[in-house]
Amino acid sequence: MGKILKRSVAAAVLCLLFSALSSDATTILKGHKKISRAVKNASVSPILTVHSDPLAPEMSAEALQLADLMGIKDKLKRLSELNKLAKSSNLSIDQKEERWDLKFTLLETIEETRLQIDCVRGEIEEEEVVLEEARRLLGEERDDKVNRANINAFRTNGALWAVAEALDIPTYNRPKYSIPSGSIGIIAGIVPSIFSAVATRSSTGGTYKRQIYPNMLTKIFDVTPIPRVDYPGVVWLYLNTAAPGETKSRKQIIQERWRKDPYINYFRHNTSSESIMLLTGNAPYTGDLELVSDKLIMMGQVKAITLQMTRPLLEICMVVHDSKQMPENTPTP
Repeated sequence: MGKILKRSVAAAVLCLLFSALSSDATTILKGHKKISRAVKNASVSPILTVHSDPLAPEMSAEALQLADLMGIKDKLKRLSELNKLAKSSNLSIDQKEERWDLKFTLLETIEETRLQIDCVRGEIEEEEVVLEEARRLLGEERDDKVNRANINAFRTNGALWAVAEALDIPTYNRPKYSIPSGSIGIIAGIVPSIFSAVATRSSTGGTYKRQIYPNMLTKIFDVTPIPRVDYPGVVWLYLNTAAPGETKSRKQIIQERWRKDPYINYFRHNTSSESIMLLTGNAPYTGDLELVSDKLIMMGQVKAITLQMTRPLLEICMVVHDSKQMPENTPTP
């Protein structure tokens, strides 16, 4: 009886150990279920409603807005008037000079704005390259841990059950090893489960340390930026202006989207100032797959909105080349 009691106590201890190891795993599984439900109920929608149409004969409201932000709306209107006048009659020498001067000035401003867009894009893509490498390394570390735990589970499960069943085979002098067979059977059930719990805990991936390195999310969250991650003038005006027909600025729309996006886990559950400092890279941190993935999604969306500027910018360029017209009732600022 003493041996049976000892074995029973040992089995109970193993059960408690398994329960402790699986508690975090259960929490992780619950978190995955919540995310799965959120993703299932989510609808994929564009970040912003596109109002620009380069194929339309007249400038869109968004193109007019961008021209205003660039400070060229009055010049663009004057050039459009001269282009129309050139089609119906001969321009005077002064008018021809004015027309060419306006074209040159407008094209210079368009090129400068395009370079501002490229500046933001380049800085974001530099950070994306670093984060993509970190995500790959963390993912490989996660897969390695999960695979090793699964392999150990398969090995121990097979070996222990083989021993347990072998002890159940009767012999001529010992009909049956019921007690040791049962004890090993208990262990054979618990040990692989422990490895399974370890594999589940490892599914969140590893971690990495990084020093302060601000990114382009800094100013989006109203954190004072360093010059490297500051937004050029026209781009920042564009982000802080409501699109035609909208009541909220583009920056406000994307911030609200992040708070509701089921794919962005870290930011939805960590909106404190400390968490924002980690997301923007303005504090040293130990990152994980969740943080890396959120940064990539958020910066990718900022880049996408910034690149949307190229559509109305193309419309402005088409007006300069007289392949698109300004609306007749366009007021002069």
